[in-house]
Amino acid sequence: MGDTLRDVVPSASNVQIEPIPCLADNYAYVLRVAGTRDAYVVDPSEVDPPWAALERDGLQLRGILATHHHPDHVGGIEALIARSGAEVWVAGHAQDRGRIPAQTAFIDAPRERFEPTGITIGGCMLLAAHIPGHTRAAIAWVLTDVHRAPTDVFSGDTLFAGGCGRLFEGTPAQMHASLQTLCSLPASTRIWFGHEYTATNLRFAATIEPDNAAISRRRADLPARTPPTTVAEELATNVFVRARDSQTLAERRAAKDAFR
Repeated sequence: MGDTLRDVVPSASNVQIEPIPCLADNYAYVLRVAGTRDAYVVDPSEVDPPWAALERDGLQLRGILATHHHPDHVGGIEALIARSGAEVWVAGHAQDRGRIPAQTAFIDAPRERFEPTGITIGGCMLLAAHIPGHTRAAIAWVLTDVHRAPTDVFSGDTLFAGGCGRLFEGTPAQMHASLQTLCSLPASTRIWFGHEYTATNLRFAATIEPDNAAISRRRADLPARTPPTTVAEELATNVFVRARDSQTLAERRAAKDAFR
């Protein structure tokens, strides 16, 4: 992945999205604005893989989006800025002040709804929502089309394909609400997530809903690298999204934490 343009996925938002494998199982994302050299990076855990993609295509880094403060999502920020040789903004949730390196945009995104951030990418408004659960200040970033309709969401470690993040700083109730917020987006919205955990997540899901044919089909057709998923796919196969309440989610999260 990353060696040819086949890995670059166009979006209705006039932005092309390239998943960038990092570390052992992380994903960063390079966003390139069609018809320009402008590029943005989401969650650079390390510098070399996203920098190689920028260099390969002669792109100029303009901004960085962080979904939360964990080192495996922000570890490459300062080195990317240093290599870029240009002014680069770094956006995260306002509650992550002091925890995201070089943060310059402190977005006070609300919970349970997506609102405009004041940032535009490719001429389209970027939306954001506060999605605590994995961390207290996790934020989801949404690309929109020219009509401000959501096309793509970057969920970090809150929502994975077939799963959700561990509860490090948040509560089951927060995670349950955050997953519902993410999946309130249009069914066709593509979800770009932080880690390649999909095979294990779906293997666990099959133990929770053994008669769910959609889970069985998804497991049978799973590629080696799985972003993006969609809201529709998660509504059908993600047992955390499908949890009827926060207590059910808490039970499933505890079971998943012990799952091997």
